Amino acid sequence: MAASSSSSVEAILAHPERPAAWDTPAALVKRYFHQLTQGCGRKWCPNRNCRACPDGHGALDPTAAAVMSLQLAQGQPHRLCDDGPPFLHLELVRGLVAAGDTKRLVKELAGVFSNSEALNQSFLLTDAEARELAQRLGVAVSELSCLDTAAVVLTYCELLRMGDADVLNAVMNATEGLLCKLQVSQQTQPNFIAAGPALRQLAILMANPLLLEPQYHKQVLLPLLSLIAALPRPCAALLERWWSQLSATQLQQLIAVVQQFLTVRLYHTQRIDDAVVAATRVLGLIFAANDQLLARGRPGLPFHLFYNDAVNQEVNLKEDYRRWKAGGADEFSFCEHAYVLEPASKSRVLMHDSTAQMTQEFEGAILRSLFVGATSPYLVVRVRRTHLISDTLLQMSLRKEDLKKPLKVQFVGEEGIDEGGVQKEFFQLIISQVFDVSYGMFTYDEALRTFWFNQDSLESDREFELIGILLGVAIYNGVILDARFPHVVYKKVMNKPVGLDDLKKAFPEMGRSLQTLLDFAEAEVESTFSLYMQVCYERYGETLTHDLVPGGGEIAVTEANRAEYVQLYAHYTLTLSIQRQFDAFQRGFHSVCGGDCLQLFRWEELELLICGSPVLDFEALERVAQYDDGFARDHPTITFLWQTVHGLSLDMQKRFLFFCTGSDRVPIKGLGNLTFVVSKNGSDEDRLPSAHTCFNHLLLPEYQSLEHTQKQLVKAIQDTEGFHIV
Repeated sequence: MAASSSSSVEAILAHPERPAAWDTPAALVKRYFHQLTQGCGRKWCPNRNCRACPDGHGALDPTAAAVMSLQLAQGQPHRLCDDGPPFLHLELVRGLVAAGDTKRLVKELAGVFSNSEALNQSFLLTDAEARELAQRLGVAVSELSCLDTAAVVLTYCELLRMGDADVLNAVMNATEGLLCKLQVSQQTQPNFIAAGPALRQLAILMANPLLLEPQYHKQVLLPLLSLIAALPRPCAALLERWWSQLSATQLQQLIAVVQQFLTVRLYHTQRIDDAVVAATRVLGLIFAANDQLLARGRPGLPFHLFYNDAVNQEVNLKEDYRRWKAGGADEFSFCEHAYVLEPASKSRVLMHDSTAQMTQEFEGAILRSLFVGATSPYLVVRVRRTHLISDTLLQMSLRKEDLKKPLKVQFVGEEGIDEGGVQKEFFQLIISQVFDVSYGMFTYDEALRTFWFNQDSLESDREFELIGILLGVAIYNGVILDARFPHVVYKKVMNKPVGLDDLKKAFPEMGRSLQTLLDFAEAEVESTFSLYMQVCYERYGETLTHDLVPGGGEIAVTEANRAEYVQLYAHYTLTLSIQRQFDAFQRGFHSVCGGDCLQLFRWEELELLICGSPVLDFEALERVAQYDDGFARDHPTITFLWQTVHGLSLDMQKRFLFFCTGSDRVPIKGLGNLTFVVSKNGSDEDRLPSAHTCFNHLLLPEYQSLEHTQKQLVKAIQDTEGFHIV
């Protein structure tokens, strides 16, 4: 077996002898003609003057090949295949590994990984393979790296599986040497990697799983990241496109390599240096590649993989926000690279921005008071419970310049200082009213438990604008709202394009029907579906139509125009039918939150910011809970409390959270970041628990048994309405 493998390897490596007669003009012409028309027989030939080269001249007719053969034979130096640089391919590596020829393998690896030209010409696809890949990905062949990325990965796997220290050292030492030369070239010629093929070496090197080993971070990974981060934008964009053609597994390995380096570097140095900056920027290229992958409808990676724990835990976000707003050319800020920031961190940045703006408004109010009389540093809203919407609408419209001030709510005829609890009640009441189906502004999907804009609403634009304003004011005051919109609303708020996939999620039945139309395999689309280029809908019991194109009622949906019909139908449903209502809503929201900080968020994260996290992790709340007035973590009543809470149904857990905090929504940072205090409230077992919702403060009598704790807590949750302010 070994002998057979060895023979195979020798066949791959061997070159024909070159007698003197081969160098005669006639012989050279013949050799070039054969090379141009038939190829040298190698699958991955790096010689551009060979039919087997992916970057070569391609298929030439005999006349053109003859002319070029004459030209090449007259030139110097010769461009024959056996005179070219070495290169690697998977079969060669596998053959040498199987034969156990470590000495030969080390020589080949060291020769290729230390030579830019050789590495750039290694692991290439054939013309046919490149065309097939381009067709499968839906891109032009010119947009491909022409790298057989699977072969690159498998080659590294073969070397790792071999486990020979000399082999691995040969790769890494040669790589280190190559990177040193590339760095010198970069210093003297900033655009030296301008050609697309020259980027292949960087793509090959980044795929090396050994880069996960910290021992290679300083001498290998750091210079590699620095080179990539310094690429001119056109080259960086090309690398992004190449990476977007990788599989999800290959892309995830790239993320893991860069994330580990960034994490280790930040924890080790405790500062933002050039290495941290380079790693962050390379991670940005991978992030852009993932977005391109998703845009083409291919399975991508979840964006949370780009969050970096070290950045979110170690970086002073207040100072980072300052650098971001300063905007100096030499200032680096993670806010400019928000893909590494988790939603909780972005929320803190938003709060810093809110504080800065509110402070500015406060100082402005004080200054104005010196000249025009006292003005409030707060946005004070005084409302009647019986006229909640109209009172709020009037005051918000009159005080648009104050919307970013801290909110204080006062119910007319009621005493009390708003320390947060009244504010929560205000939002809860007004949101429940405007989202009440009977009010007419929104419709409700029972199955999905989501609200949608009522296209037939008779309410004014001002009221829809008010809803947007309220969402913005809630964000700036750190209030979580139960605004259950389908995700497409948040995409539209962020001005992201929407289409059929979004309609399927917002209106599943409608989406399935449209997809059925698209997938219908028979030719008789017109007779089967009997559809026209229009939308039918009901308004107050009357069936109405809307033409999707001029004269749509006369244009049948056929096999030829069904894709256009589906696209127009989705556009009408998600945009045109609710344009007036949504535009007013968006205008109100952006009047409060239209600053730069909003752009830090993805639309998915915006939903978390407004509605909070759907995860009720009461174990996390138990871990951070504080105790007062005689209670401690190991007190029997506290044990009974948590046993009761953990045993509640999901609905009752939400009601418990509402009872204690004034909201059944979880803050974006999770329950583990909530300040929650449990205090002893006497020993009267007949007394029910109560709460200060402003301060997330539960007042709990000293119950003596689990059964009694369960009974009293459930009774308090079920029987008490409102926010239980005491």
